[in-house]
Amino acid sequence: MLLQRIQSFSRRQDHDAEISAWEDAGKAPGAAASLYQYGRRIEINGSWTIYHVFTGIPAEIDGWMMVGLNRRHAKRALDILNTRHVRRALQPGTKSEE
Repeated sequence: MLLQRIQSFSRRQDHDAEISAWEDAGKAPGAAASLYQYGRRIEINGSWTIYHVFTGIPAEIDGWMMVGLNRRHAKRALDILNTRHVRRALQPGTKSEE
């Protein structure tokens, strides 16, 4: 029983480390990466930019350019944009154009 708990804790730590590294890099691991259209990068001035991963162009949300963000706002914007895209991509009979 104790060994199982230790192994479970170790797996959870590995998973948490992988997710943390993924979030810091601004992209998704594995198969999910093909559904995600946006990433984030830290700029030389320390601010964050959300960008389209295929074009490198900064993203927009409702007319707001996703540049000059702090880390927390960049994470939130990245989640919003990728969630919107994934929902559209997974809807039957629709083709995402982002």
